[in-house]
Amino acid sequence: MQISLSKRFSYSVALTAFIAVAATAYASGPRVRTVLMRDDCDPATFNAAVGPGTCVGDGDTTFSDFLDEVFSEGSADEWSFKPRKTKVEHGVNARNRGGEFHTFTPVEHFGGGFVEVLNLGAVPLNECALRTPGGVLARDPQGNLIPAQPALDSLVPPDGKSETTSLRKGVHKFQCCIHPWMHTTIEVK
Repeated sequence: MQISLSKRFSYSVALTAFIAVAATAYASGPRVRTVLMRDDCDPATFNAAVGPGTCVGDGDTTFSDFLDEVFSEGSADEWSFKPRKTKVEHGVNARNRGGEFHTFTPVEHFGGGFVEVLNLGAVPLNECALRTPGGVLARDPQGNLIPAQPALDSLVPPDGKSETTSLRKGVHKFQCCIHPWMHTTIEVK
């Protein structure tokens, strides 16, 4: 079967146009970006130290090693958002690939979360820790900070995914209010 010269030309033009559109879309970044939440919690030691169900993953960082790293380095490398910075056209969501709960909380700026011992002196953000009408941090009967509603609304369980957040043009920040060094910056073009 022979294809006429004009059909070949038409196919060639169509293929070139398709490649140009696909390349432009690929180069400009995704419309919606999925941020991966990662950790490396060892279930036996985390559950013994914090409580049953704290870690359901298969990591190998013990609770003691985790705290040692946080206190000496200011963070734990295996606890992260990937990517830490990206550009998108429209919005963002998060997928939890770790063994612990994390939050994917939109914040004005990065700061402390609602687990005071992990803040290392950073002031808890209003988006993360509840405050009284007078601005004082609210605490439960055991003295723990009470999570703010934005943090509760953005909890992502292990192997869970957050809802897609549509974002306006500009720079947006998201943070885990449990592990405050876990954060990402999203630029919407």
